[in-house]
Amino acid sequence: MNRLRTIAAVTRKDLTQFTRYPSIFLQLLIWPLIFPLVYILSAYALAGKNNVSMGAYKSITGTNNYMGFIVIGTMIYMWVNVTMWSFGTYLREEQTRGTLESNWLCPIKRFDMLIGGAVIGIIQGFAMAVVSMVEYRFVYNIHFTGNVLIWLLTFIIVVPGVYGIGSIFASLVLWVKETNSMVQLVRGMVMIFCGVSFPISVMPSWMQEISKVFPFTYGILAGRTLMINGGSLIQALPDIAMCLGEGIIYLIIGRLCFAAVERKVKLMGSLERF
Repeated sequence: MNRLRTIAAVTRKDLTQFTRYPSIFLQLLIWPLIFPLVYILSAYALAGKNNVSMGAYKSITGTNNYMGFIVIGTMIYMWVNVTMWSFGTYLREEQTRGTLESNWLCPIKRFDMLIGGAVIGIIQGFAMAVVSMVEYRFVYNIHFTGNVLIWLLTFIIVVPGVYGIGSIFASLVLWVKETNSMVQLVRGMVMIFCGVSFPISVMPSWMQEISKVFPFTYGILAGRTLMINGGSLIQALPDIAMCLGEGIIYLIIGRLCFAAVERKVKLMGSLERF
């Protein structure tokens, strides 16, 4: 119960901060529309006159719905990006505010602070996904296959991976005390290797092997199978299992990284150093 109270207290604090800045809600409306547009326009241009390249595209991806193919990848990528900037830098932001050291001295499980910080991120991520799907349906006229439960499953399976890597990132950022360059590195790797806007089958074989390290690769594949290609859960099951399995592994690694940071802080007294 004490741990639940800690998590609830951190969540309330973050929710209060979140609601104090209404401009954040505008981002939830604007970014989902703007972000995939550059890829959609590029695909439209590359399709050629009268969509002459669409046959080759369908033979590789299994669909001629290139806009739907792209937005599935960008929705998951936006979630990863938001997580890296918010949850991934959570401990570092608390440090720069001057509140981390006092909170660290409280008689609580310190990892619960990170769990509490993840709750708002989960809410924000799902809100962005819902807003995105509504906007893509009525603005871009994209028709998703399956039902609401299938759509929800598509985003649930990436949660362990998103917050597992986020936990690793949050711990390492507190260690190296650098945020911007690390965020750019991680999200750049996701953009390149996870097939956000293109099928990974067109990449060189060595890049395809690297892509298998990221759970988001399998999450995007499962999402496209269920929401664009009209596939069944049985067809998407291998990708779902891989996404969840790798995500759980990253969660364990994230917890170990946090424990290492705890030991470093205790031995070196470096929590207040910038």
